Amino acid sequence: MSIPRKSMSLTAGVLAGTTLVVTVCGVGGAAASQPDDAKGRNTSAPVLPARFTQQKIQWTACGADVTPKAVPGAECGWVKVPVDYAAPDGKTVKLRVSRLRAKDHSRRLGSLLFNPGGPGEGGAADVADGNWQAGKQARARYDLVGFDPRGIAGSEQIKCPDGVAQQPDYPPRTEAQARKAFADATKRGQACQRASGAVLAHMDSVSVARDLDVLRTVLGDAKLNYTGFSYGTFLGQQYMKLFPDKVGRMVLDSVVNPAADMQQVARRDVKTSDDAMRRYAHHLVARGDDRLGATTGEILRRITGFAKKLERKPLRGVDGEKFTDATLSMYLNTAVTAEETWKPLTKALVSALHGDGAAFERFDKETADGSGGGKPTPQEEQAAEDESASMPAVLCLDSPSAPKSPKEMLDTADAFAKQSPLFGRSFAWQMIDCATWPVAPTGAAEPIKATGAAPVLLVSYTDDKQTPLANAQAVHRQLANSSLLVRKGHGHAAYASENPSTCTDRAVDRYLVGGKLPDKVANCPR
Repeated sequence: MSIPRKSMSLTAGVLAGTTLVVTVCGVGGAAASQPDDAKGRNTSAPVLPARFTQQKIQWTACGADVTPKAVPGAECGWVKVPVDYAAPDGKTVKLRVSRLRAKDHSRRLGSLLFNPGGPGEGGAADVADGNWQAGKQARARYDLVGFDPRGIAGSEQIKCPDGVAQQPDYPPRTEAQARKAFADATKRGQACQRASGAVLAHMDSVSVARDLDVLRTVLGDAKLNYTGFSYGTFLGQQYMKLFPDKVGRMVLDSVVNPAADMQQVARRDVKTSDDAMRRYAHHLVARGDDRLGATTGEILRRITGFAKKLERKPLRGVDGEKFTDATLSMYLNTAVTAEETWKPLTKALVSALHGDGAAFERFDKETADGSGGGKPTPQEEQAAEDESASMPAVLCLDSPSAPKSPKEMLDTADAFAKQSPLFGRSFAWQMIDCATWPVAPTGAAEPIKATGAAPVLLVSYTDDKQTPLANAQAVHRQLANSSLLVRKGHGHAAYASENPSTCTDRAVDRYLVGGKLPDKVANCPR
């Protein structure tokens, strides 16, 4: 699912797209809000004018601007929300929403809102084109509702005409190099601010959670029934904190820990990549492939030594492009997480170690040919560009922990490199977009208890590189009332997935339809 890219920012390196994977979807923090009162109500919630809470959605057939492949019965419409909830009489933003009515309408339970993750991804198309349909029982009893969050996709997509800051192809080693990288990143962020307008300063997840409550009200639901994947679990937790008394049946699948800040998540991802590298090396030894070394330790030392050599003297590809230690890090991070790429990865590494600068160009072709994928459509390319712009707009407001100066970034990168010579420095420099973002962060990394909220269901794979099981276990401990369903195996987003699990889908549907939670910690087999 993930493919290498030449340069990547931390916020562009998400989980749910075709990128170098750093789980920014695990970045904690959200705009500060006042603590809940003794009854679980959030005392800082603004009182909205009736023009928001009493508006009616004009449902019509979904057009090609939402999806060219809308399923029969898909409906779309708009909901207005304030840009700034502290000033609800000011500017507004229109949210695009989609709906598929419950199949068993006579026994309809209400609306089930869906967020696919990101941040930066819209959800309106996923519901309208049937890409996400929930489990069989839930699909029968709920209207499925997708929405594009503010500033994303159809909801007045923000614009970054110069693109967002990317991880430098060659991570800076000197202050002069770092200052140059910061100046370029700052210029790009300022261009985003000029082109996007007022909404850029209000892309934080707390504002989006307040939007969810407007949607709930306008849809006529007394409680919010919700399924969120990855970043969508973080959004769900923000809603639980703000509106615990409005929580209905909530499924948080592939869980983000709001108590972890950006640097903590990046360090965890560095360790995850090192662990995957070790599994890859162990696999070679177990099958008797000694082309890179006879032992796991020897293989890792040889590849690490090769990376240090590339730092001093990069290889050159067919077109003269440099193949640096950062390029190697990117390919390794992507390739070692998918066992189907291990064979071509070994082939490429052996050739590169012998001085072949084009080895990984052939790796690209070999893995692309084997994936069944083709050239992306113009619409897909635009969606990827929009998502890369939207992601830092959310994350950089939510998490305050990115380095703030060239010197601090260099020191952070050095510390990361000590933790992992192969991955640390590149991962650290992926934070450059948030380090230079033109809007100050409003969030804080902190656990959410959501006292007074109805019980919610957490779901996780045992092996999820993007949102590890440890995240779900931590959030299970933090929340006042939750159950954890663990699906054995490797993947991301376990419920109603392309690779379905009858056990998982039935357990989640029993909760969504009947309110029956599994045991505090339950397991589904591989």
